[in-house]
Amino acid sequence: MSRFLDIDLNDKKIPPNYSYRHQSLLSLEHALEPIMPRIDHLHQYIKEALEKCHFPSEHNLTHDESASIYLYTMEWGAHSLYQLLNKDLRSEDPSALTPWANYLKLFEIALTKLPKEKKRLWCGTKDNVKQNFVKGSEIIWRSVSSCSTTLNIIKEFLGNDTNATLFMVEAVNGRNLSG
Repeated sequence: MSRFLDIDLNDKKIPPNYSYRHQSLLSLEHALEPIMPRIDHLHQYIKEALEKCHFPSEHNLTHDESASIYLYTMEWGAHSLYQLLNKDLRSEDPSALTPWANYLKLFEIALTKLPKEKKRLWCGTKDNVKQNFVKGSEIIWRSVSSCSTTLNIIKEFLGNDTNATLFMVEAVNGRNLSG
């Protein structure tokens, strides 16, 4: 599945869980220790993220903060970190986020250091979800949404699927993770 098509199709009004904000700030490796059993080779992916991330950063991110963003953007198959994190962010069970608490703290601090961007963005799903949403309504997704500023990129991922749904997102506090 493409990260551009990994969106929250649930319109349930579940209150956000911000309990992770009270966690201590840990290194990336320590923050992800509770997730290690769920992702094969996570130690190796963390090492790769620390080696390849954008550091030093012009936005004053620490090495671990920059690597937390890089790791989120990495793809390694059906159990990529972003897929598991988004699944748990969308869960109705608040305890699903417990093992992610330290990573979420690190990741959120990193994201808040990046400049805010107000832009029109695009994402989609190969599913017909018209019944889930009202056109023009405000939607709050309980996950990290990967979007593109280029409509044609999303259209390519959707292909000619007649059931596909395209979302236009008016981001007011977006963060650019593309480079």
